[in-house]
Amino acid sequence: MDSKADTVITDAGRELVCSCIKDDELRVHMFKHMGMADGSLCRIIGGSLKTLDEKRAMLEQLRKEVSSDYAEAIDSGLDQLNSALDMLYNVDRDHGILLVSGMFYSEEERGHDTFDGPFPVASWGAAQTLMKQYVDDDPDEDWSESFWQIKLYTAEDLHDRPCAQASLIFAATMAGDLVFLSDRRNQRTPHQSIDHLPWNNSKHFCANGEVFYTPWVPGDIIKIDGRPFDHGPRFVIVLEDDYDSSFKGQVWCAYPSKIYGVEEGNLRLRDFTDGFLDDFTPSALYTAERYTGELPDDCSFMLELSKKLHDDPSYGKQWSDGSVVHDCLQPYRTSAGPSANAIRSDILEFLDSPDIKEHLRDIGYEFTTSEAAFIVARSNEKALRQKIKGWQKIINNMPNCAMNRRYGTFNIPNFHVFLRDVIRWERKKIARFKQPGKHMYFFEDKTGSPHESGCNYGPYTSYEKCFEAIWNELEEENPTSIEITRRPIDPDEDYYAADRLMLNAKGEIMDCQLSCIDMEREGEDPTFAFELMWFDIPTPFHAGDIICRHGDPGDPMLLLNMQTWTTQRVMDELPPSTYRECAAKNADDLLRHHRQNGDTSDMYAYGCQIEYPLEYPVYIGEPSCFLLDMEYCRVPLKPEARILYGVRAYFDGYLGLDSLIALSSLYELQALVKKKAELFEREDGGLKTRYPELFDDTIAPPARFKTKRS
Repeated sequence: MDSKADTVITDAGRELVCSCIKDDELRVHMFKHMGMADGSLCRIIGGSLKTLDEKRAMLEQLRKEVSSDYAEAIDSGLDQLNSALDMLYNVDRDHGILLVSGMFYSEEERGHDTFDGPFPVASWGAAQTLMKQYVDDDPDEDWSESFWQIKLYTAEDLHDRPCAQASLIFAATMAGDLVFLSDRRNQRTPHQSIDHLPWNNSKHFCANGEVFYTPWVPGDIIKIDGRPFDHGPRFVIVLEDDYDSSFKGQVWCAYPSKIYGVEEGNLRLRDFTDGFLDDFTPSALYTAERYTGELPDDCSFMLELSKKLHDDPSYGKQWSDGSVVHDCLQPYRTSAGPSANAIRSDILEFLDSPDIKEHLRDIGYEFTTSEAAFIVARSNEKALRQKIKGWQKIINNMPNCAMNRRYGTFNIPNFHVFLRDVIRWERKKIARFKQPGKHMYFFEDKTGSPHESGCNYGPYTSYEKCFEAIWNELEEENPTSIEITRRPIDPDEDYYAADRLMLNAKGEIMDCQLSCIDMEREGEDPTFAFELMWFDIPTPFHAGDIICRHGDPGDPMLLLNMQTWTTQRVMDELPPSTYRECAAKNADDLLRHHRQNGDTSDMYAYGCQIEYPLEYPVYIGEPSCFLLDMEYCRVPLKPEARILYGVRAYFDGYLGLDSLIALSSLYELQALVKKKAELFEREDGGLKTRYPELFDDTIAPPARFKTKRS
């Protein structure tokens, strides 16, 4: 880790650069180990919390402490800074204008927002007078998280361009001391090649790609205080210090987020805010220091996590990769408590699969709040009334949590509030569906198959009339699934749009989907978040089990692999084969990906299934059976599906490939014979009395056939 002695910069020069770092421990460590890549010197000084005058003096002094190779970059930085300050000091009404805005930290926006201004002024002197007067007028105000933003527009910016864009943007303390500069002079068009030194980009540290070293290790809690250009203080915990990984940014941290619960980022680039990155938020490294004091409530998760990381530094990689925890604010699974365990049996009843339900009951599985709510939402057999009751029980008995997904997919900062929104939304949808208006209602019996169209009854002018007609029209049919459709009268553009509501045999509402709803007025549907969730809920199934979708034994599958299995589990479940090696190789990475970014489309198993039409004997892939709907297939397989028995024996190593091929042909022929025999009996069954031997090969034919002639 130690860098070689740098012969192109003196120790005095290195000390000058490192003086930008506040913490003594970090400053000494950086002085010893920091490399000085081209551009880093200007970048570190330019992004620091020194004033622009101090930065200019430091660059001029540093110019004397470096070789000519470094001097060129410093000269460019000085030229850029001097020309920018010259423009600011000499601006006047005829050549440009300044817009001065007060920037104040906003708790709602979780970042800085304009709280007053912009105030147009014609000179730098007028701007200084305005800033001083503004602060003097309110001497009791706390300005610790406030600063001035000063935009300089030239006459060309204002009059000669289709959209006014400031040439220069400065940031100053509330006392008027200039600290940061954002030079936009060479960014006139989005496609123009830019050739300038962004040394004053405050939220970066060092040149791009340069390795930097800190004295901190996984488990250390770091305090960051970038005020007045940031809210402070902030706290992060070091998860990884992988100096060989450019992707992680060398020091990878976790920190609290009001949006995502817990978020992660690298120490050099992140400003650890929930809002957008601000040009003038300094890199954490300028003020970061090791911290052992009291923590705010949203950082309490760091305490036990710190102990785990100090005991096992590799735990940080597992944590950030998602292989240890996901979804909830707690960095590890904890017992939900006695009140949650009291409703555990109620939650289990929402599982449609009796086999998964029994397995979770046997192992005493404890649901997290988010898992329990997800299971309630995914039930296909419980009425909506029962789901609402289940969600309310979760709110009343299970702990609140924050649920977050990496990569910004979605976030639930307060799960109890989310469930209340879900309940409110489901009730609103039903009320809107029943609401009389410019709609007509139709219904259809979906008992046979939800995907097949049957007889459509209607129209009816109200939901009540439609509901009453269902039981009159289908009285002798004993329907188990009815779909009511609501279509608008005289629709505008969406003439295909229709709202749908599903009823069970008791007339209870199972689901309601609204297409003709004003989202701007009614708001977004919160239930979509359930589709973006992923959980590795334990199941009792093993490779080689023949399973099926709950209630559909006619479409069986031979289980080979599950997306919740680790590499070790795959190796234990499958016999040696090329398939096992390929599946095991990617299992841990795939599981980690799903825990970080999976959704319900990833909650499926891999297996072997019969394909229709029978172009191939079997199909190996991802059959359409949702993870929580899987159950053991307990009925004898159809002739064409019996090949699954052979595939199981082949994977177990007891059946040779030649025998498997022979079995495939045998079962296919048996299935064909059976189908043709059934067709023959259906069409010519009247001959069974006269010619029983046609239908039963155990009956001997008569010695002499009787014919019309005889």
